[in-house]
Amino acid sequence: MVQQSKSNILLEVGTNELEVITFYLEWLDPDTGLRHKNTYGINAAKVKELVAYPENITELANSVACVKGVFLLRNNTIPLIDLCSWFSYQTEEKKEGDRKWVVIVADINGKAFGFITHGVDKVYRISWSQITPPPALIAAGQSITGICQADNLLIQMVDFERIVGTVDPSMVVKSSRNEKEAYEIGQKYDKSVLVVDDSRVVLMQLTNTLQHAGFKVIPKPDGQAAFEFLEELRRKGEIDRKILAIISDIEMPRMDGHHFCMRVKQQPAYKKIPLILFSSMITDALRRKGEGVGADDQVTKPELDKLIDRMQHCIEKLAAS
Repeated sequence: MVQQSKSNILLEVGTNELEVITFYLEWLDPDTGLRHKNTYGINAAKVKELVAYPENITELANSVACVKGVFLLRNNTIPLIDLCSWFSYQTEEKKEGDRKWVVIVADINGKAFGFITHGVDKVYRISWSQITPPPALIAAGQSITGICQADNLLIQMVDFERIVGTVDPSMVVKSSRNEKEAYEIGQKYDKSVLVVDDSRVVLMQLTNTLQHAGFKVIPKPDGQAAFEFLEELRRKGEIDRKILAIISDIEMPRMDGHHFCMRVKQQPAYKKIPLILFSSMITDALRRKGEGVGADDQVTKPELDKLIDRMQHCIEKLAAS
């Protein structure tokens, strides 16, 4: 059952739960002129603070259409992204002084961004098992990673990494190694790297980069699918022959990375397989949570070269133990 949150769960280990801050966007149907309202969600662990719509915004030349500009928040320059524009919604024209909009300042891949919303509603404590992957029609847009229900509302979980990767190319997961140097890294391994991420864009980027580095890759869209795959290999006696390492995101529908890691580390058959959490959410608090579920290492997106180096170190360390 989905319940309105009354506690902080950042430090609770392996619960497969998260706190979701819900917000809404209002838009006009260009054909009928009717106003509509959609509810969206963001993991509370990403949110630094909620602020009023800034009075002073500096526009940027040659920026993506949904980027309104930048604003100052305690001497920090924050890019401001209009979510309605991102979703191609038509909104009512209002004077600046009449706006009651709320800006969600969030930490995405270690950098602060402001996201314009038309209001923030409640905070809910939700199990990742209650968040389902979006239908193919919605997933095709690559901006929604999951859907859940609360208080008879349909909450769409926004892929903020996808958004910031579009407006800020420096946030894209990529390797800086040249192709020849990269390809030599994984050639000595016959096993595959199991890569787990609900973002189609990130999963594709990770898969391509690891393959260019010479690794064989098995991609999975969430922790549940990945764990079921591992269990099938274990029952067949193929774990030691098939899986070299696991790279997992944290935020995923059905089963999150922390719960997935805990389940993997509880199974003796997987003790020689290193599991690295690769996420935009490796804060100090979440790093302690990752350590609590037994992660062998934790790397912040988009540091892909560091991820490959640290994965190799974990492989060698466990092989020698």
